[in-house]
Amino acid sequence: MRGREQNDGGVSPRPIGPDLDLLTMRLLVAVEETGSVKAGGAVLGLGQPAASARIREFEARWKLTLLTRSPRGSSFTDDGRAVVLWARSTLCSVDVMRSAVAALSSQRRSELCIAASLTVADYLLPSWLGNLHTQMPHIQPTLQVVNSTAVLDLVRSQRVDIGFIESGETPDSLAIRTVGTDRVIVAVRPDHRWARQAGPVSAEQLAAEHWVLREAGSGTRRTFELALGRSVTTSLEVSSTAALVGAALAGMGPAVVSERAVGRELRLGKLVEIPTTLLLTRKLTAAWHPERRLTDAAACLISLSARAPAVHAL
Repeated sequence: MRGREQNDGGVSPRPIGPDLDLLTMRLLVAVEETGSVKAGGAVLGLGQPAASARIREFEARWKLTLLTRSPRGSSFTDDGRAVVLWARSTLCSVDVMRSAVAALSSQRRSELCIAASLTVADYLLPSWLGNLHTQMPHIQPTLQVVNSTAVLDLVRSQRVDIGFIESGETPDSLAIRTVGTDRVIVAVRPDHRWARQAGPVSAEQLAAEHWVLREAGSGTRRTFELALGRSVTTSLEVSSTAALVGAALAGMGPAVVSERAVGRELRLGKLVEIPTTLLLTRKLTAAWHPERRLTDAAACLISLSARAPAVHAL
């Protein structure tokens, strides 16, 4: 059956006649309320000639006579009064929609959903968010702390506005910006045999050891295994940096950890950094979905993170 195309709601996506002019509709309501074209035009900042021209153009477009004009002034015809009645209803709906959309837009602008891997979340993001609060105090961020793989999954599925990871790999299919670097180290107790070894520990020695490591999907673990070129055996696998450091302190094995996370233990001599032949510096990366508009708050947070000085554990 041929006929006018309709969308799913049963309403034509195209108007069936000339478009309605909201300003002229407001002018007609103002004329009715003030009693004259001159006074009605003044309400909207229009002079009488411009106001009269708008009403005449509306009449010509719709082939209606809305006003009866005489030397004593103008008065509405029956058609004019009907149009003013409909205009009031339409403008009320328009104003309600404008207010609702503005409120929705304001709510969206105040939200910022972030996902971050543990190192970023524990040692960097708090200061970045503090700086963001100083610049944009109305923003209400929410933060999910997960490993790097999970961060990228959240970004790809657009469940967060922005994600921060530390990884030796560049995520594909996402918009990214490098905001800094992080150094991963091998840390052991001072009584470990490597602490007494002269010279760096070789890749073969590293591969033969049993490790305290973060879980699969962690950026820290991925950086280490990429640099080593193989997977390793674990004596303990944990999803918490604090638990990893605690296990290393307990002597469960060498740990691979961000230098930021063990600064205090290194300074106190509770752990020792072991030199290796591996390159274990990785990028700190902000990632967002290329089809998701980067909000002002997200863009500001990225800028702040890129400018922030390095932060280390006390």
